Amino acid sequence: MLGSKNKKTANVNARIGSIIGADMVVEGTIMSNEAVRIDGKVKGDVSSEGALVIGASGMVVGNIKGADIMVAGTVEGDLVSGGRTEVASTGSIRGNIQTRSLIVDENAIFQGQCNMNPAATKMIEESAE
Repeated sequence: MLGSKNKKTANVNARIGSIIGADMVVEGTIMSNEAVRIDGKVKGDVSSEGALVIGASGMVVGNIKGADIMVAGTVEGDLVSGGRTEVASTGSIRGNIQTRSLIVDENAIFQGQCNMNPAATKMIEESAE
């Protein structure tokens, strides 16, 4: 769960390099080498070489890509994760997911298809390099 105090979540939160605040609206493509947290609204694609966290008040209308993706807000677009994708109980995804592993909490919304083929995900990661 996103709110849990497990070691992996705690480490991801400690290394967030950029934050889109709750009062911000960003239009355009976002690319980052570090972990990104989005609590505001983004209209455009988001790509992070680190983790990508969509907070409960966050919304992304566009495709997203990250090493690990955690969604507690709303995403309208496709997701690609080289690692783990987690959808919290407050999260909503309307789009397709390609990831190595998927965790969907009770009461979360997911409308789309999921491909959990590690070989295909690895090919996507290698093509991005």
